[in-house]
Amino acid sequence: MIYCLNPNCQKPQNLDGTKFCLTCGSQLLLKNQYQAIQPIGEGGFGRTFLAFDAHRLNARCVIKQFFPLPEIQGNSQAMAKATELFEQEARQLLSCYAA
Repeated sequence: MIYCLNPNCQKPQNLDGTKFCLTCGSQLLLKNQYQAIQPIGEGGFGRTFLAFDAHRLNARCVIKQFFPLPEIQGNSQAMAKATELFEQEARQLLSCYAA
């Protein structure tokens, strides 16, 4: 199963081998490398997916998608803080896993 990353997609599950979402038409391979296979979490400013990395022999990985809640999107201070926290987490993860 391939999962569409479009946050507005009404039916995000697609069959294996599909290149574009059958519901919304979005490309299913992120950056021609990452393929989301299932959601594993959602919080105030993002969603997390289990994925495969096509450039690393389909090794499992995680996609963290910045997608703040509507109440955060409508508040510039909250949006700035959410962006800061998301980027801080990304830098922290990169430093932990950089080879």
